[in-house]
Amino acid sequence: MDVEVRRRDLPGLGKQFEIGCDKGGRVAVVVQNNGARHLYTFEPAEDAASTALTLDEDQARTLGAILAGVFFQPVGADHDAPAVFGAVAIDWLTVDVPATVVGDVVPVDHPSATLVAIVRDEHTVMKPGPREPLHAGDQLLVTGHRSDIATVRAQLTGTAAG
Repeated sequence: MDVEVRRRDLPGLGKQFEIGCDKGGRVAVVVQNNGARHLYTFEPAEDAASTALTLDEDQARTLGAILAGVFFQPVGADHDAPAVFGAVAIDWLTVDVPATVVGDVVPVDHPSATLVAIVRDEHTVMKPGPREPLHAGDQLLVTGHRSDIATVRAQLTGTAAG
C-alpha cells in the first residue's frame, strides 16, 4: 500500500514531510538545513502538535532504521511482501540455500538491486562487499524494484522467481 507523503519547503529552515495515520492523526517531520530533525504528532482535526521531539542526526537515523525493520522484523500475515515506497521496494530475505558470496546473489553492477546489510546472529555487516560470504540463516536487507527482490528471493530459496 502506498502512503502519501506531503512535502513542503520551509524557506531558510529546511523541509517538512507529513503522513496521515490511523483514525485521522498525522505525523510530521521537519528536517532543518543545519541537520536537526523535529518529529511532531497531531491528533485528528487538530492544528497544534500534541507531541514534539527534537532528534540529532544519529538519533533520527537510528529511529528510521528501527521503523524500517533493520533491528527487528516482525512476522506478519504477509511476510514475503516487500515494503514499497514509490518504485523502491525494501525487504528482509533469509538465505536458505548455500550461496558462496554476496556478488553471486546481488552483483555489484546490478542496475537497481542493492544489498544494504547482512544480519548474522548478533552481528551486522553494513554495505557488504561482493566477496562477503553468505551463510544459511543470514538475514539480508535488500532494496530495488519488486521484480529484483523476487529474483534475489528465488536465488536464496532455490525456487523460480515469480
